[in-house]
Amino acid sequence: MQNLRKYVLFAFMAVFVASLAIAPAHAQSRLEANVPFDFVLGQTTMRADTYRIASDGSFVTFVDADGRARYSMYVPGSDAADSHNGAPYLVFTRYGTETFLSRIVFSTDRTYDLPRGSKEKELAARLNSNEQVAVSIGAAR
Repeated sequence: MQNLRKYVLFAFMAVFVASLAIAPAHAQSRLEANVPFDFVLGQTTMRADTYRIASDGSFVTFVDADGRARYSMYVPGSDAADSHNGAPYLVFTRYGTETFLSRIVFSTDRTYDLPRGSKEKELAARLNSNEQVAVSIGAAR
């Protein structure tokens, strides 16, 4: 009886661990964006590059072309976004020469508004105008 209990417990644990490993990989969205300009993400300045963007629930990670994670963040979802013909995209806000990532749109119902950092808030208060730029993102190769 004791051996049977050990085997059942072992089988249960094996299934549980396997489900933990499989579920996130299946739930992730992996997209790629070629951003042709430097931009600020949080407090980090990101260089113009091709980035892979992975989303698993409310966590979004930016990985550069060399395969190194450059930025990972928790972002709560927001209201639905306009569709760019159903394609995902990034929205950047420019204040003068500074560009900030302000929104990530994976789909009309999976949109993430990024919080404004202190530098962006300062520029927004100082400058009267800003410009929004959208960059399309597609499936990672």
